[in-house]
Amino acid sequence: MARLITLAGLPGVGKSSIARVLARRTGAVWLRIDSMDQAIWASGTAPADLLDWTYRAAQAVATDNLALGLDVIADCVNDCEEAREGWEIAARKAGAEIVWIEVACSDADEHRRRIETRSTDIAGLSLPGWNAVAGRAYAPWERDHFTVDTARRSLEECVEEALGLLYRR
Repeated sequence: MARLITLAGLPGVGKSSIARVLARRTGAVWLRIDSMDQAIWASGTAPADLLDWTYRAAQAVATDNLALGLDVIADCVNDCEEAREGWEIAARKAGAEIVWIEVACSDADEHRRRIETRSTDIAGLSLPGWNAVAGRAYAPWERDHFTVDTARRSLEECVEEALGLLYRR
């Protein structure tokens, strides 16, 4: 059965870094919302706020790939119940299993340092500053999920933990 591996968490906690390595190691399709957002903004026809448009498009692409039997990694903030439910619907439509991994950084100072010093490989993407991240609404979890805390840990340690969660199920 195909799996939808859905990462969630605030910007700068390490979701994309983990997703990139997971995709490479597992062969899963990596759906990176930041890449999709930037491609739409670069068209010059997008509104300033894409709302949930990119999530809906990514969820449709996820459903298509899951229906082919491919595992999919969804790499996005998933800050509200509506976004999370959209991934649940995508998995159900394709008859796939869903695995939720919240990526967090429990050390606020480290999280802030990451936000203030990070760069991106997505041309033209404007990264949020610390005030935007710290002030962002992030709904509490109402569904089963795992948490990978990236504070004071290497990328490799975090990826190994995520792989362990995926394969012990």
